[in-house]
Amino acid sequence: MRKFLLALLIFIGVERFCYFQTDGFILSKMVLQNTPPPPGPSETLTFIGAGKQFYVFETSDHQHVIKFMKFSRRRPLPWLEKLPLFRNSRYLAQRAKRLYDIEYSSKLALQHLSSEAALASYQLPQNLILIDKLNIAHSVDTAQTKYIVQKKASPFTTYFNQNPPLAQTLISSYIKTVASQCKKGICNLDLIDRNYGVVDNQIILMDIGSLLANPKLHTQADIQQEIFFELLPLRQWLQNHHAHHIFYFDQALREIISSP
Repeated sequence: MRKFLLALLIFIGVERFCYFQTDGFILSKMVLQNTPPPPGPSETLTFIGAGKQFYVFETSDHQHVIKFMKFSRRRPLPWLEKLPLFRNSRYLAQRAKRLYDIEYSSKLALQHLSSEAALASYQLPQNLILIDKLNIAHSVDTAQTKYIVQKKASPFTTYFNQNPPLAQTLISSYIKTVASQCKKGICNLDLIDRNYGVVDNQIILMDIGSLLANPKLHTQADIQQEIFFELLPLRQWLQNHHAHHIFYFDQALREIISSP
């Protein structure tokens, strides 16, 4: 028993070590079928991070990021569906719903928030070479993945701290981006990781995995309330780190809320 427990602890330790060394990147989580890509032109992308719904890679010109959807814990499990005990289980229904939600959120962004999210029409070849965090190359057929392309952005808080003269410009742009999203009837369900970035001194929505078309956002009062709610994290951050900008934030927010 002691040997078994020791082996188990070693296995868990190695698995956790590998997870943190690779930022959790596992190729099988982002491909529908791990088939060899076809011969032809290829493009090399470099891994730069991972979120809840996507693996993020960077193009060689450093101008765009490619976000590959994670299917792990979301896509259906055909082998599990064959077992009578799990055939109509809540577990499989939850997996299917998670996959639907992320696909639906991405579709909303593509159809309605291409500007707010800096989505780009960057054409990828079918044959990709992905370089992971350990500098290991993986050949991928893009036909077996789902992805979106965004202009590469700097994290908002980092850019804000590094560019004090642009503070008011960035605050105004942040408010306008959120207001534009809300006025289109779309809300962000992620209460914690509302990630925004900066492209050409303009604020963009970096995280598009938790969007929802909210039918309640049809009156002016509903939209104003949602704008206020979604901007609370920015106000709190300013209060904690740049309190001297609170007056400008409140003034800019009143102006945007009062406008039709």
